[in-house]
Amino acid sequence: MGLINLKPNEIIHKSGDKVETVEIVVKGKVIIELEDGSIPAEVGTILGCCEKPGEEFVYTYKAVEESAVFSYPFTSFDDLSKIVASNPKITPILAAQAVRTVVFSLDQLEKDYNKCLEEYEKIQQDAKEYPMMAVSVGAEVELFPEIDTITPPTKTQPLKDWQISFYKDLAANEDTLKKYAYGISANISIGFILNALQSVVIISDSRRMLSEYKKEYNKTTQKFKASLQLVRAKSNDMKRNGMEGEMHDVDIKDALNTILQYAGADEESTENFRNIVLEFKKTPNRYDTSDESRALRRKVGMDFYTIYTSAFLRSLSDPMVPSEIMMFLMFGFVDEELAGLENTRQLYVYMKTYQPDPNGHVLTVYEWLKKVYSLELEPSRNEFDEDYFTALRTMKTSGDINETQMELMKNDPTERLKFEVKNLLALGNRMSFGRPSTFVPVFDSENVVRPLDMAYIDYQKVNDFFDYIRSVDFSVFCRQGLYSNPEIGVTQVFLNEDVTPYMILMPNMGSRAAVWQEIEGKKRNTPARMIISIFNTETFEDVMIKICGEFRWEMCKTEQGVHWNDVTDPCLTSMYCDYLQFYKKNHTLSTDMKEKLKAQLQKNNNNFKNVFVSDYINYIKFEANSSPRLNKVARDIIFTYCPFSKDMREKMGDNPQYADLIKKHNAHTAGLMRPLSNIIRKLQNDGIAIPPEMKTQYEFFKK
Repeated sequence: MGLINLKPNEIIHKSGDKVETVEIVVKGKVIIELEDGSIPAEVGTILGCCEKPGEEFVYTYKAVEESAVFSYPFTSFDDLSKIVASNPKITPILAAQAVRTVVFSLDQLEKDYNKCLEEYEKIQQDAKEYPMMAVSVGAEVELFPEIDTITPPTKTQPLKDWQISFYKDLAANEDTLKKYAYGISANISIGFILNALQSVVIISDSRRMLSEYKKEYNKTTQKFKASLQLVRAKSNDMKRNGMEGEMHDVDIKDALNTILQYAGADEESTENFRNIVLEFKKTPNRYDTSDESRALRRKVGMDFYTIYTSAFLRSLSDPMVPSEIMMFLMFGFVDEELAGLENTRQLYVYMKTYQPDPNGHVLTVYEWLKKVYSLELEPSRNEFDEDYFTALRTMKTSGDINETQMELMKNDPTERLKFEVKNLLALGNRMSFGRPSTFVPVFDSENVVRPLDMAYIDYQKVNDFFDYIRSVDFSVFCRQGLYSNPEIGVTQVFLNEDVTPYMILMPNMGSRAAVWQEIEGKKRNTPARMIISIFNTETFEDVMIKICGEFRWEMCKTEQGVHWNDVTDPCLTSMYCDYLQFYKKNHTLSTDMKEKLKAQLQKNNNNFKNVFVSDYINYIKFEANSSPRLNKVARDIIFTYCPFSKDMREKMGDNPQYADLIKKHNAHTAGLMRPLSNIIRKLQNDGIAIPPEMKTQYEFFKK
């Protein structure tokens, strides 16, 4: 009890808390939050006077700005007279504010009634239009007899007409009354205050009755509204598709409810997500570092993926998925106000004009999950680097599931989907966002730090980059393999198979890309899985070159196994680790180079992989354009294991920094090519068709 200082947006009492105190506002401004509005409470307002002691708070009381309140025990309504009597000096202020609270409460009650009446009339009109609308979109017309049982709200008048006029006139003449009535005697003020507070309690009881009507109304109409919401969303889609498709024609409203109704997740998850998105939307400082904002951001993600999974599963059997749902599944869009009008329109256009990659290498996360669900692809590894089947065995070992459950889950599409959502989508979404501490999975205009048209990633942009990186580092996606065909006399030929990775577009606006896994399971000729935000805020080329450098490193580690850093088995990672570990003893490096390398290691926290990636970026961006950035040792290692393409080597043949490296590479390639040429010549002489694998490998050596 006593004086309590409040920060902006700090809650004094929350709906549902136990009523034990009342407070007088002595500084700043507070609001009393109602279901569909709020009542301002300025200095002199007695907070909680309309609540019932010992029961739960009906309303939430929150500071709007830096404020202060004085708290008093509240065990019965009689306590109010004692509280008022103990503050004789400020009774005129308390009286004026009490009268003002009565008028605000009456106005809010009138608004609430009118809104209830409007909703009642609207549901009656919707019920008449629903059958024809359902037929127009090809949906089954359902029957909702409960709509006929709804009655209009009853308009209660908690105060008599003369009382209403009395309080309105008191409020209109506040300044005069403070001077000539409230200020004459504390007892006069106390009389006005207690009468006003009693009126507030009576008005509050009427609001409770109206609130009960709304709860019953919402419960009765819930099923009809759910069906109507989806039918209307599909009808709106048909109307939009009949237009010219201009951005100003897009008018998405009430997207959150459409998404939640469509998903049909469990009631608790649905309500939690609805409430937290609404709270998140109206919180202006939702991305600051306060504990409240951190907790709010965490809550947004708690039920997001439950809703996502439910919406995804329903969409699989829906031939006409509403636009709001596809925007949710592709971009994390949940609310048109949270996303902003212009962004909502652009997201709609991108969703409508989206074209799948004809080669199947670049996929939205929605397309990816469909492949996993249909058993076309295996789920990705989890955060412990376990694939789906290893994770199931771990769960069995720990006793979470038994043998029978494990066998059933192996090929259960829904279980595989849940595993992928929990791991690739949930973890990858946060990772690609780039700022884990401020991450939220919903599309928010505050995260749009770059115009959407510049940030948008489609399959053409990714495939164009793949062509570019191959034109520089031609073997970047190559895997070593073995070909054998004893029937034609080919016992063993080593192959370099080019395997284009999957690029999965995550539903957020972020700054990072990452190699999620370099191969699938233990098969080395399977595509890597990479992730990137569908709206990327950084320079696309830089992000992609970095991810290719990371892939180079991780793929080498996978191929080498436990020998990845064993210099007696030369490879990219082992040679680079040896170079970075013993650079101080390397006589090839000058003192100046060693100092630069020392600074580079410190900058990358002595992480050898990160040092290599930074060198690889310089190698692709600058060294390939005859702009030296690397020292001789780093250049030799990278060129040996990541050689430039044939066209680039020919252009750089007279470059003194690369001339010897290119000659060495050409000689090494010729040595590898000679036995293959001999085998091909022998097969041709014997009239045997050359296997495609050998032709491909021969062309690879020519590169």
